[in-house]
Amino acid sequence: MTRKGKQKRISYPSLLVGTMVIIGFAAFILGSGVGKVCAVTVNGKTIAYAQSKGQAQEALAKLAARKTKELAQDVMVDGKVEFKTVRESENAYDDKKLASVLDNELSFVTEGVVVNINGTPQFRFKNKDVTDRFIKQLRNKYSTGENCKISFAEKVETLNQKVNIEKLNTVEEAMRLAEQGRGQPEIHIIEENDTLWDLAVANNTTVDRLKSLNPGVDENLRPGDEIKVSGSTPLLTVIASYETIEQEKIPFGTQYRSDASLPMGTRKIIQQGTEGLKKVTYKVIAKNGKITEKTVLDENIIEKSVPRIIKQGTKLSYSSRGGRLAWPVSGSITSRFGPRWGGKHRGIDIAAGYGVPIRAAAPGRVVSANWQGGYGRMVVISHGNGIVTRYAHMSAFGVQKGQTVSKGQIIGKVGTSGNTTGPHVHLEMLKNGAQTNPLNYL
Repeated sequence: MTRKGKQKRISYPSLLVGTMVIIGFAAFILGSGVGKVCAVTVNGKTIAYAQSKGQAQEALAKLAARKTKELAQDVMVDGKVEFKTVRESENAYDDKKLASVLDNELSFVTEGVVVNINGTPQFRFKNKDVTDRFIKQLRNKYSTGENCKISFAEKVETLNQKVNIEKLNTVEEAMRLAEQGRGQPEIHIIEENDTLWDLAVANNTTVDRLKSLNPGVDENLRPGDEIKVSGSTPLLTVIASYETIEQEKIPFGTQYRSDASLPMGTRKIIQQGTEGLKKVTYKVIAKNGKITEKTVLDENIIEKSVPRIIKQGTKLSYSSRGGRLAWPVSGSITSRFGPRWGGKHRGIDIAAGYGVPIRAAAPGRVVSANWQGGYGRMVVISHGNGIVTRYAHMSAFGVQKGQTVSKGQIIGKVGTSGNTTGPHVHLEMLKNGAQTNPLNYL
């Protein structure tokens, strides 16, 4: 007899196991595509997370292509780039963010040229053409023509190397660095009486340092010129060697001829001088455009100079306008010629301030300029025709024995030397050896 409706019993442990298997398999299926991203690494360092290796490769390829187009030359990533699929909590970047991060984090290089100066890399160019253009432009700037030889004071080497495209120099940048260095110079405007020594002390440097900052500079500083007192020296010293022909004026000399017919102290030009002309060939050495050496190779006279000829009077004769003497100083008379204090005053005393210039009363020749007892410092001048003047009590001499003086020329200074009661000039006049009142001739 058959039992209707009888159900098969199911074991609970078997059911639990089966359920867990199903859930685990589903989790495996679902989990196999969840939580995995493509990590982009450079030299082992993770810099970005892409949705996939394909997305990362495409973004990198586009970035390199853009930089290659901008540089017009092949560009590549500097370093080892790897793409690794990893489980990460980080979210994958979208295309825009991925491109931005790669651009900021990656360095790109190109097959460029490095210029070493004395063994130190100083310039980086993208290729040989740019390097040659820089060298040519630098040479041309300081060349003076076909016969000019250009060289560098420093050792210059060019090497083919991978160069970071962010550090490439343009020709314009390289020219500025070559001529000025990498520091910002401080400029001083030359003033009257400036010397390299004073400028070095004022700027806490040395004269040699100033000369290195300013090739060609010497002690002949001209007011208004500019000089660098600080900053970097030029990276390159361009030496130009050439010959030049210049026309130069020949200064005329002056010849003096004695003339006994002219009164002493007078001059007369009898021939005007004329400059000559010559052609001079020089060998020139210039550093960065400033001449440091100039040597004469040849010299040809085109036109000789003509000397100026001046006659000088030697005749001793008393002559002044209206036959009058000029006052040696301006002041009041404090003691006149004639009797004084039971004796005779041989001249006149003219009061004046200490140190006031004393001037010759007429042209003549200095007979003496020395100390004369109570007269103190005294100058004696012979004017010819027996006329002699004496100037006493000076504080200082302005002439010496044998010197020819003109009317009004300074011969000393007012003082109190000898026997005096205050600063003044004691003026005497002798005519044919006899004391004469100077007031008759002033």
